[in-house]
Amino acid sequence: MLTRGRSGGGGLDSVERLTADRREPLAMHELLQNRAFDVVVDNIAYEAEDVRITLAALPKDTGHYLVTSSTAVYADRYVRRPLQERDADLEARAPFDAPDPFHSRQGHAYANNKRAAEQETSKSTIPWTVLRPPVILGEDDRTRRVWWFVQRLLDRRAILIPDWGPGRVFQVAWANDVARAFVHAAGNPQAFGQAYNVAQAELYTAESWIEAAAAILGVKASYAHIPEADLDKTGLNGYLLPVAGRPFGHLLVDTAAIRCQLNFEPAPEQVWLAQTLRGCLANPPTIDSAGYDRRDQESRVATFAHARVK
Repeated sequence: MLTRGRSGGGGLDSVERLTADRREPLAMHELLQNRAFDVVVDNIAYEAEDVRITLAALPKDTGHYLVTSSTAVYADRYVRRPLQERDADLEARAPFDAPDPFHSRQGHAYANNKRAAEQETSKSTIPWTVLRPPVILGEDDRTRRVWWFVQRLLDRRAILIPDWGPGRVFQVAWANDVARAFVHAAGNPQAFGQAYNVAQAELYTAESWIEAAAAILGVKASYAHIPEADLDKTGLNGYLLPVAGRPFGHLLVDTAAIRCQLNFEPAPEQVWLAQTLRGCLANPPTIDSAGYDRRDQESRVATFAHARVK
């Protein structure tokens, strides 16, 4: 496991640790050139230079180079059909501040850089494979996206759903299944030179996502709707649902390729969602979820919206 040595080993205490910064190409080359690798999984290649430096540092006889990309590479996500791997236009570059970026903080730079990283990967003389997951969830809820829903469901008050257009259906990826997908691909000639979507089989709306989570937690699902344009006048400017809202809340990918070619089947909801939620519940973050300081106002608006509908 190669890291910059700034964080723990993620429970991989029995794995040999290598310390280097890939932005120091000479040090990377010196560290890796006299080693041998059957498979290399690059989990943090965010731009073309990351891939270029790593490939230059790896021994030429490395068996297989696998890269974690993202469904952000699909420039046009708002289509009414599952996105297939060939739908990704890796030449596309959107202005940073263009509408509807996949990444809430990095804007379109994230997707642009991921496309460039995939392009650089395709130049590799080492056999390569790319995996494209959507937003990844797991028991280690560092982003507090899962905690956002768990905390609100446990306080048993309604969750407010901003309406931002029809047909918002999405998928997510479970961290454990992304890891299993890499295992299925690793060293497999069928996967050489291929990009694969990897996601859970279940399709969700904001409503069905909340209901599924509530059922696992053993609480009642309660939610109400408000037009997104009305958020500012209710004092909830900037309010959004993680996972089920912008920018992730509309994404539908075709996973037939990885299922047929690599014999990969994602775990069912009763396994992956249950483990994710219960893991978060057993080890909740030490701070509130995003926007929870406005939870009282959120609840009041949701109650009024619900009453108005009734």
